[in-house]
Amino acid sequence: MTFHLPDSMQGHRVERPTLALLALAAAFVVIGGLHLAAPLATQVLIIAFAAIILSPVYDRLVSWKVPPKAAVAITIVLMAAVCVYVVGFVLPRGIWELSRKITVYHRQLVDAAADFAEWLRERDIDVPKGLVENAVSLDATTITATVRAMAGFAGRLTMNVVLDVIVVAFLLAELPSLPKVGRRTPYMTEERWLALSRFARDVRHYMTIKTSISAFTGVCVWCGLKLLGVDSPELLGFVAFLFNFVPGIGSVVASVPAILLALNGGGLATALWTAALYLVANQLLGNIVEPRVMGRGFGVSPAVVLLSVLFWGWVLGPVGMFFAVPLSLAVRGTLFAASPPSGARTEH
Repeated sequence: MTFHLPDSMQGHRVERPTLALLALAAAFVVIGGLHLAAPLATQVLIIAFAAIILSPVYDRLVSWKVPPKAAVAITIVLMAAVCVYVVGFVLPRGIWELSRKITVYHRQLVDAAADFAEWLRERDIDVPKGLVENAVSLDATTITATVRAMAGFAGRLTMNVVLDVIVVAFLLAELPSLPKVGRRTPYMTEERWLALSRFARDVRHYMTIKTSISAFTGVCVWCGLKLLGVDSPELLGFVAFLFNFVPGIGSVVASVPAILLALNGGGLATALWTAALYLVANQLLGNIVEPRVMGRGFGVSPAVVLLSVLFWGWVLGPVGMFFAVPLSLAVRGTLFAASPPSGARTEH
């Protein structure tokens, strides 16, 4: 990495502590800029990682002797079909069902709270009258605002998905010429190109496997909730798919709304079966299948993964938590690619 120093410092050796301070200062500036520009940065991240996830589809089609332009077109069509299904069917249907039954869910929750308070009083536990019921009570205005917020979220999400699909389509169209363009980039040496290619393969390998495991988790959750008779199984399966990208805590967070809906609709037994479904699916797929399919580690310990979730969540908001691991891999790969070759001198 080359640092341009003032003329007064030319010819002087730059000590390693000075380089470390300069790198630390640059890192703080970059992190602060990302934090301030989080909405734009997260949109760019979603687009970039969507292209990374879809690139293996293009590569597989090319390996099947499909012409590159036709492979790009097929990949774009598949992406558009999946987005239309999710945004046009799964999300609207699930949100509409939840908004239509929200008053029923609220009444069931209040009744359950009253029964729980009565159960405590029967066991001589002093509970002020109305305390538990008032804790879960909502007025009509709050319920109406919640329904409107859900509808507004669905509309904004549809607009963002349409924009992202268009941008990702343009990125996919550049896949055939990407290696040639990358090698012609200024200051791109052979060592840096190899380092960038290596970390790009790591990120793509991780995202491909993680997406496949998350999709299978979502399908298992959807089928299980359908059999248990829980409302909105498609929406809850999609939520399980999304939150499976968050290491450690994502699967726990995704199970909470499903357990609450199961408790409201089917009682304690259904809620326990729902919790068992999430536990088995995430333990089996996340802790047994996923490590075996990954095949090789990425040199990131579980503690570092959790810290990266907290760090990127603070920098970029909730979206940063979904991409914590690939972002950490990208930072590590960028540092390796930007580092000078072995034996290079760090003086001017």
